[in-house]
Amino acid sequence: MRIVNAVYGDSTGGRWAATIKTARLLAGRGHEVILLIDPCDQDKVPDFGAERIEVVTLRNSGHYDLLASVKAARLLRQRAVDAVIAHSGRAVHLLKRAAPAQVPVIAFNHSHNIKRTLKADAFFCITPYMKQIVDAATGGTKPAHVISNAVSVPAESELRREGDGRFSIGAISRLVEGKGLDTLVAALALLARRGIDFRATIAGDGELRPALERLVEEALLADRVEVPGWLDEAGKAAFYRSVDVVCYTSGRDVQPLTVLEAFGWGKALVGTDVLGGSSCYVNEETALVTRVGDPEQLADALERLSRDADMRARLGRNAREQAVLCYADEVVAEMLDTRIRELVAERGGHRG
Repeated sequence: MRIVNAVYGDSTGGRWAATIKTARLLAGRGHEVILLIDPCDQDKVPDFGAERIEVVTLRNSGHYDLLASVKAARLLRQRAVDAVIAHSGRAVHLLKRAAPAQVPVIAFNHSHNIKRTLKADAFFCITPYMKQIVDAATGGTKPAHVISNAVSVPAESELRREGDGRFSIGAISRLVEGKGLDTLVAALALLARRGIDFRATIAGDGELRPALERLVEEALLADRVEVPGWLDEAGKAAFYRSVDVVCYTSGRDVQPLTVLEAFGWGKALVGTDVLGGSSCYVNEETALVTRVGDPEQLADALERLSRDADMRARLGRNAREQAVLCYADEVVAEMLDTRIRELVAERGGHRG
């Protein structure tokens, strides 16, 4: 099938990563994918090489840009598109106006704020809780399916631990408001005062990076804590190999990719009790769960894991098993493929 995969407006962070991942998973299942984006996002597009993905740019000034809708309608008809996946409210509005009746417009919801996606014909929801919100808003009158974000789960042979043997703590995040990294620095300062020998890496980039680096300096942690900035894929793999524990400290995410990646790498996790993120893990089974913004509780969890290698191993094993069963690329790709074919068939579209 030929599928348009689009995002407008909020095309940053996890949403952008999920849009690119969706394109690649569908292409890997043999579909022809048109990645439809605003021209301002073109420089973020990776090199797809021989993958069956075509990048098309179309300027869209907002939810009610009628000229953009006319151009999108022409594109969908000329290219005989079978289905549309829209990763943002603006993309839903644009493409629902443009799509022929037999072409389903599917909202891929990455946020609990679903109001602007309700015009879609169907919904892919990254967590069960999000599906509950969609079903409540639509009265269950439109198809809604739980389809997780996907991660590339490394092979067992790639999981070797690297480093100097010291207890190693990691976090990887956009360095922006709401991610709780100030709480992490405060917890690390508590660990230092308790005499725990550790090193830490806080990877990522964003407008708060200078402030975070100042916090590290002020807490007298510069000799223990590294802030290396954004990591490419090789750097991310090296990061996960080097840490014993991954910290997820956010107070706002729905299904954080960092958590899914940490699970894939078989790492022990300390996560917050934020409503969205905590739906991915269970306290004492796949993570130790702490209150959002509580450095004392976070420090306690990290100290516990620093002293209990068996618990770290158990949490990591359970987490990796969950990643293999629920979040791996091939699992999510098959689910996407099945659900899209069902939705297209229900609307009398493509029969191939």
